[in-house]
Amino acid sequence: MLTTPPLLAMVPQRTPEAAVHARVDAWVDAWSSEACPNDMEALRPLLGAGRLNMMSDFGSDIAVSDSFNSYQSVWMPVLQDTFRSWQLAIASDVEIRTSASLASAAYFTLFEGETHEGTTMVQRQAVSAVWEMQSGEWRLVQEHTSVDSEGRMA
Repeated sequence: MLTTPPLLAMVPQRTPEAAVHARVDAWVDAWSSEACPNDMEALRPLLGAGRLNMMSDFGSDIAVSDSFNSYQSVWMPVLQDTFRSWQLAIASDVEIRTSASLASAAYFTLFEGETHEGTTMVQRQAVSAVWEMQSGEWRLVQEHTSVDSEGRMA
């Protein structure tokens, strides 16, 4: 019979939900003008290998991206043309469900940005994301972001 060594038994084991939550936190933290002033390379290490499915629903417009490069080509012009600085924050509980190799996360965010004209814009977004276990790490493979149905301002 195998037993866990006493010292190892004292180390708290990280649940899959906690690991996914940490990845969600890292994704949201990387969505700032400090982390991504000229490109979105800070997000790349969190993404899965292969094809991505990223849908950004702006209310009247929808952008679908199947790669990091196409995702970046949608978002960076919007960010840079509109905002002097921006940040994203989680604005709700993060609901996470996991299986052996897939996890889903659903939550709301608040996007806040200072425009080039000096005004502040705040937008509430609903986010659903799918994370896949790849090479021992949870990697984002699908994201759907929608502007809150109440309108673009929080």
